[in-house]
Amino acid sequence: MKKSCERALLGAIECHELFGEHDMAKKLQKEYRLEKNKSLEKDKEEINVNQVFEGTLVPAGWDKLEHVNQSSLYTQDDEDILLEHKIGINKFKPFFNQKVRIWGKITSNSREERSILVNKIISLIDDCTKPLIDKFDNFGNLIVVAV
Repeated sequence: MKKSCERALLGAIECHELFGEHDMAKKLQKEYRLEKNKSLEKDKEEINVNQVFEGTLVPAGWDKLEHVNQSSLYTQDDEDILLEHKIGINKFKPFFNQKVRIWGKITSNSREERSILVNKIISLIDDCTKPLIDKFDNFGNLIVVAV
């Protein structure tokens, strides 16, 4: 369940309670629990399964020397998913602020924050007029990068 929908539903429940409409509040609470359970079941199905994600790769954390040490994928669904860099953050830096496709396993913690253990990343090219350079990642996969 999206956070905005969850907040709206919880707000509606609170309003009905506030105005003494307890039956309607109980009905909405039941609906909220059902939706929350559906969302949790969906998340359980996604965990530890290789998946493909698309979005914009952005810096998400910096060390004391202001070097980027964390990145995230900002998806089309307005979700910011942290990335785990098993191949090292330096391999990700050329892709910052670009649209990318990422392959990896999704994980989730107790606060419902999702992260992706990245296996492969490629740049998605929007402008076909840019010259292309072929590059290879650490796994020998071809990466086409616009310059």
